[in-house]
Amino acid sequence: MSNHIPAPRAATARAPEYAFDPTVALGWKSIGLDGLGCFLRSVEAVLVGHGYGSREIAQGLAVPLELVRRGAWFGPMSEFPACTVRWHLTELGDGARQWPLVAETLGDGAPVVLMPDGYHWAGDQYQGREHFHHHMVLAHRLDEGGLHLLDTDAPASEGYRRTVEVDDELRRSCSRVALVEDIAPPRARSAEEMAEALLPSSLPALAEDIAELRAFHGRVWSGGPLSTLVAKGIDVLVLGDIQPQLFLLGHALADADQESVRRVSAAALTAAARAQKLGLLMMGLHRFQAEGVYGVAHEEISLLADSLDGLLDEMHRWHGSDRPPAVGADGAHITRRLLGETQWCFGAGMPLEKLDIAPLG
Repeated sequence: MSNHIPAPRAATARAPEYAFDPTVALGWKSIGLDGLGCFLRSVEAVLVGHGYGSREIAQGLAVPLELVRRGAWFGPMSEFPACTVRWHLTELGDGARQWPLVAETLGDGAPVVLMPDGYHWAGDQYQGREHFHHHMVLAHRLDEGGLHLLDTDAPASEGYRRTVEVDDELRRSCSRVALVEDIAPPRARSAEEMAEALLPSSLPALAEDIAELRAFHGRVWSGGPLSTLVAKGIDVLVLGDIQPQLFLLGHALADADQESVRRVSAAALTAAARAQKLGLLMMGLHRFQAEGVYGVAHEEISLLADSLDGLLDEMHRWHGSDRPPAVGADGAHITRRLLGETQWCFGAGMPLEKLDIAPLG
């Protein structure tokens, strides 16, 4: 990823205002992780600042389903119809090199997504202990008062805002910086048009992903205790990737005139809710590392696959095609994705082979 500092942009007459507002945000009912993770909530806030409404948000961030991505990049998806998110990365402990990019971008009136190194981030649970990157915030202003952030973990009573002091440690924490660029003008499309754009290529990918999920449940993980990092990796994968894709698809197809599209939308939102349950279970339960505790989350994987089966059936009904026989899978793709996601957030240089998953005995 490039560390190039762009030339200053021309000042605008009035810079957009950025906020985390549950009354405006897509599907935010009780917590920021309702439907979208901290990364996409940050991108959403940028788009809202540029005039996007909830429908344009859903359609501007929805992409064809690929729940188990097969590339070498384990960070968040970065190419959307509405915008491109460009990541700038440094080595651990070298984040200060990127501070000029952060300061200049904010000075130009544009926000910055930060995925800070917890070792250097004031108040982080891993401060001074581990170089973990496990949360994202949106920096939207820099002034004499400090760095102003939108943070899904900040108190709701304070508008999910916090201000942090700019010091050497904060600068060092900036090892992962993302700029939201190429923002398209807001555009609302019909749900039927979105279905034509999103569903045909989603059919084979979802069939493969369901097979991978069932293989992970039945062949890879026994439901026994996991290492803390792998357990954390599961909730990152589910809440940060699987749930948002389903959630955005469901909302992008909402309010359709065609019943077949409405049924796909409902099935996608049902699957998204099931994914959220699995992710929140892992987030809350991985601390205990007890056989019975993990068994609960293990069965949720099977229930999620059932929900995805229902979604795939509705997609084929819309498409007017028969569902092909189940694709054979051994769970290798989803395991690679999980371990890559774990290393991306919690690896701090740890080799993938050191992160073990309890196999079926």
